[in-house]
Amino acid sequence: MILFLKKYRIKILLVGILSAIVGIALFFLLPVKYYSSGSIFVKREIYPYATDHFTYEGYYGQQAAMSYTNSVIGLIKSEDITARSLIQIGEVVNEKNLRKYMQKIKAVKTGPQVITIITKGNTLSDAQSLWGAVSTSIISTMQKINSQNDPYVGLIKVSDEPITKESFKNIYVSTTVGFLLGCLLAMVIFSIKNYLTSHKRK
Repeated sequence: MILFLKKYRIKILLVGILSAIVGIALFFLLPVKYYSSGSIFVKREIYPYATDHFTYEGYYGQQAAMSYTNSVIGLIKSEDITARSLIQIGEVVNEKNLRKYMQKIKAVKTGPQVITIITKGNTLSDAQSLWGAVSTSIISTMQKINSQNDPYVGLIKVSDEPITKESFKNIYVSTTVGFLLGCLLAMVIFSIKNYLTSHKRK
């Protein structure tokens, strides 16, 4: 290994430096992304005739809400909610936009009855607008479903406005990662080349 590094150290370093330059270039060329996130709480009211929360009805209500949470997550990720969200933000509903925006919407179960919706946008307002459209669409959709199914189950926004953050970008990280990946790739390539050359001589 030591002999290998001595033999190819200059070439490995050159590839690493070139990769570091590529990392710097990507830092400036890749656009900044924004992420908006906010949570929705799944509530279930106790049946009005149940006098004790810790009765069967209280237990059933909690279990129903937890099961309901999974259904809500599935709907958030569906084309139906995406289509309704597109209409709200003024986008045309077609196959291309559905595929594009479904990749920008993420729903995560962060608690038994808590769903966090995360949306991505090219600008701060894009990410926030999409989050608002998705959260409004899922709440109104579930209200219609629940009115005919279980009127005691519902969704509540934890906050009216999402928290929006800029995607992480650091020129030093990009440079270092580029350099290390370049060196690693060069070592693999030169190792294969060295191996093939030594076997040809035999």
